[in-house]
Amino acid sequence: MCGRFVGAFSAELLMAEMSEALSEATMTMSFDEASLFAPNYNTAPTHNVPILRNEESNVVVDSMQWGLVPSWSKDPSVGSKLINARSETITEKPSFRQSVPSRRCIIPMSGFYEWDRADPKRKVPYFVTREDGRLMLVAGIWTASPALEGRHTFSLITRESIDDLSHIHSRSPVELHADDALEWMCNPVPPLELFAPEHQPRFAARKVSTLVNSVKNNYEALLDEYVEITQKSDPDTLF
Repeated sequence: MCGRFVGAFSAELLMAEMSEALSEATMTMSFDEASLFAPNYNTAPTHNVPILRNEESNVVVDSMQWGLVPSWSKDPSVGSKLINARSETITEKPSFRQSVPSRRCIIPMSGFYEWDRADPKRKVPYFVTREDGRLMLVAGIWTASPALEGRHTFSLITRESIDDLSHIHSRSPVELHADDALEWMCNPVPPLELFAPEHQPRFAARKVSTLVNSVKNNYEALLDEYVEITQKSDPDTLF
């Protein structure tokens, strides 16, 4: 599962990440407003974030709401329960399967938060990035949602974790290299083989402060590595 992520990147960084793949495919990428890229260090469900999608053989960057509200749903609150779509069942679940053929998107992010729940009394947050430090490009699906006046909503796609994250959580977002991200958005036939972990970049995780647990906290220091301080006992004394 992925329930929080970080979007703290510039339009220039996104363009640089995608430029080679776009050039090889003779495609362009466009967006209307630089304000789309305002940093969000604690992105939560229902937040609006910049999303890449294919439109008439070009990539456009739109603002979409996290949490897919199916076109047939009359309840806008259902989106908060549909933030992730499991790769294993995405073509079967009624909420997701209609988007797979032609409404595939990419969610760019700096990284995401995941919580180790091994200790039932204490959730330990980690910030997860690409191992090579590059911008993450996460596979997703989207739809126009009449319950939200036609606004676009999306879900992240997740898969079973492998050894780079399985010690923290059993599920991971499907993230892609730039050329595969373009393939995911643009191929007329959904390239479901890209869900296989061997097609994807590896993760790196570092422990961060529990301040991230509250979505009210939203600042760059949330990404700092957590250093646990052990209190020293007082030295022995005769008095």
